[in-house]
Amino acid sequence: MIIHRKCGMCQGGCDVKVTIEDGKITRVEADQDSTQGRVCARGALTPELLYAHDRISHPLIRIGEKGEGKFRKATWDEALDYAAELLNKTRETYGARALASYQGRGILGMPIARIFSGKSEPCFMKRLGSPNDFNAGSICNMASSTVTPLTTCGLNTRQMIQDVAHSEYIFIWGKNPMTDCGPRGEYQGIREAKKRGAKLVVIDPRKTGMGELADLWIPVIPGADGALALAMLKLIIEQERYDKGFVSEYTRGFEEFRKYVGSLELNDLSRFCGVSVEQIKALTDVFCSTEKISLIAYTGLEYQLSGIQNNRAIFTLWAITGKLDVEGGIYFNCQSLPTFSLYDLPEENQPIGMKEFPMFYKFMEGGQFCRFPEAVLNDNPYPVRALLLAGGSPVLTFPDSSKWREVYKKLECLIVSDRYMTEDARFADVVFPASTMFETWSLTTGADGRQMIQPPAVEPFEECRDDVLIFSALAKRLEIGEDYPGNEEELKEWLLNGSAPYANDWKGPASQEKREYRKYEKGLLRRDGKPGFPTPSGKFEICSVYLEENGFTPYPEYQDMRSIPEMDSPEYPFTMTTGARSMHRMGVFGANLPGIVKLEPYPCMDLSPEDAGELGLTDGVWARVTTPFGTGRFKVRVCEIARHCIHIPHGGGSEYMTEAWKFGNVNELTSLAYNDPITGFVTIKSVPCKVEKE
Repeated sequence: MIIHRKCGMCQGGCDVKVTIEDGKITRVEADQDSTQGRVCARGALTPELLYAHDRISHPLIRIGEKGEGKFRKATWDEALDYAAELLNKTRETYGARALASYQGRGILGMPIARIFSGKSEPCFMKRLGSPNDFNAGSICNMASSTVTPLTTCGLNTRQMIQDVAHSEYIFIWGKNPMTDCGPRGEYQGIREAKKRGAKLVVIDPRKTGMGELADLWIPVIPGADGALALAMLKLIIEQERYDKGFVSEYTRGFEEFRKYVGSLELNDLSRFCGVSVEQIKALTDVFCSTEKISLIAYTGLEYQLSGIQNNRAIFTLWAITGKLDVEGGIYFNCQSLPTFSLYDLPEENQPIGMKEFPMFYKFMEGGQFCRFPEAVLNDNPYPVRALLLAGGSPVLTFPDSSKWREVYKKLECLIVSDRYMTEDARFADVVFPASTMFETWSLTTGADGRQMIQPPAVEPFEECRDDVLIFSALAKRLEIGEDYPGNEEELKEWLLNGSAPYANDWKGPASQEKREYRKYEKGLLRRDGKPGFPTPSGKFEICSVYLEENGFTPYPEYQDMRSIPEMDSPEYPFTMTTGARSMHRMGVFGANLPGIVKLEPYPCMDLSPEDAGELGLTDGVWARVTTPFGTGRFKVRVCEIARHCIHIPHGGGSEYMTEAWKFGNVNELTSLAYNDPITGFVTIKSVPCKVEKE
C-alpha cells in the first residue's frame, strides 16, 4: 500500500510517498506530483530509523551512576510515577523555580511545544509554579526573525516576503538554502530566478552550497558581517546614494547614525570583514544599481558578538536605498499592524538568564537557557535541580559540552523524552520512548498555508508514545494536566481545537492577492491608519527606541570579537565558525545513525587551498584546532573559504557515536561566556583559533 503524507522525520513538511507492508513503513520517497515533494537522507532512511534495534522502545529507569548509561526496562506507570516523585521531591526541597524544561530542535513545531512553552495558556512549568520554560529560541531564530525586525521596522520576518520572483539581484547573507530542511522552495525559487536572468550575490565565508551558484561570492570573515554592512552604508551615505525622501520622512536617527559611520575608517572595516576596499566599493555599486534586490538571511548572522546590531545594519541598508515594500525587494505581506509592546520584567519568580539578558525577556517573555549551567552548578541566581528535556540535546548544541555533563551529574532529576539515546539521556533518571510524526496524529501545513490534521501512517514502534501523551500523563500525576489529552482520540480533538484555520497565512492565499506597495506611505501598515511603520516612533528606526530606552547604543554599532583583549592574541591567527546545518542532519539527529555516518563519516574542518598549502596540510589528513577554550582533532577538507578562516560542523560528542564523531566535538572549542548583549545568543560564529599539522 502507498499513501501520501508529510514526512514524519522532522518538521520540514516535505511531501512524500510512503510504502507500507504488513503494518510497517518499508519505503519513503519524494512525492513527485507535489511542489513540496522532496526526500532527504533522513527521510529515505525512515525504515531503518523507525525499526532499528537501538531505538528507544520502552520506558527506562537509571540503575547505574549518572553518565554510565545503565538503565532497566520499566512499565509506563512505574516510569511516570517515578518521574512525578522526583519532580515533587525537588519542588518540595528547593521550591518550584528549581524545576525547568527545555524543548529542542527535535520537536520544534510539534504539538508538544504547546504544552511546554505555549503562550495562550499556562505551560507545564508555569503550572508547577516555575518560570523556567526554555526552548531552542535561546540559541536559534528569535534574534533574526523577531528582535532584529521589531527594532527596525516593527514587523516579524514571517510578515515579509522576499520577492525573488521579481528581483534583479538576490543577496544571500548568512543563510544557505541548499542545505535547509524541508522542500527547499526558496532554493527552487532562486534557481528559477537565475534562469530568467536574476543575478545571485552570496556573502558567506564558505563557497560550498549557494556560493557555487553565485555570480558574485563575497568571502566575509565569520562574525564580521556588520563591518561589511557598515562599510557599504558609509559609502552610500557619504556619496548621498540613499533615498533622501524616505530618510527624511520615514526614518529615526539618521543624522546620529551618519555621524557614527563618518567616524569609522573604511580600511578598518575592510580589515575586520576580510573584504578589500575595492570589493566593498564594487559590491556597493551593485547594491545601489536597483531597488529590486531581495534578501535571503537567517541564523548565520545570529551567533555573533554584535549579532543584533549587525542584522540591523543590513536591514538599514535595504531601508535607506528604497528596497522595502517594493516589487523585487522585501515585500510586507501584512496590513494594519499594532506596535509591539515589550514585556515587563517580573519582580518575583524571575527566570534564569533574565538578569543578564533582560532584553531577551522583554522580547520573548522568557529566560535565556545559556545561563542554565550557572543556576545548577553555582546556584546563580538560585538553585535549579530538575530538568525536563524533550527532543533536544543541549550538551551537543550549546557551547562547552563538558560543562553540560557536570550540570547533568549535579541535577537531582533529569527526565528525557526522545527517539534515540542521546548524550543527555545517558545521564537521565527516566527516559521515555517518543514516537515520530509518522506514528501519531500531527498538524501539517500545506503549500497554500492551510493547516490540516494528519493521521498516523503506522502504529507506534513497540511502546513508544506521542510526546503530548507522555507529558500529559506526567502532568496528571502532578495534578496540573486536567485539560491535557489522555488518549489518541482526545489528542486529535485537542489538536483541532488548538489550531487556527490557517497557519503561515503570509505564505498562503493572502500572498496571492494584488499587492499594495509602499504601504508605509499610505497609512496601511499601522493599526492607527497613519503613514509610517508600526514602531514606537512610527518610523523605520535606525536608532531604536527599545534599545535606547534600555541603555543600548540605539544605532547599528559593530563590535569585533577581537576587540575583547583575551580574544586578540597572535597565538590564534585564524577564525573558526560553527553551527551551520548539514544537508544530511537536523541538529544532532544524524551522527549517531549508521546510514548518516556513511554519508558523513568524519567531522571535517574546511580550509582554503592557500592556507592548507602554507600549513603543509592536504585534503583528508588530520589536523588539530585550538581555541582559547579547548582543542580538537578534525579531518581537513580543502575547499573555497575565506582566508585564515575555518568551518567545523557541530553535532559530535556522544558516546553513542562512532569514535571519529565522539571525539570530534567542536562545541568543546567554544564558550558560553561570550554573548550578544541584547539577546544572549552565544558567539559560536567567530572564535579565534590556531590550526596545526599533526
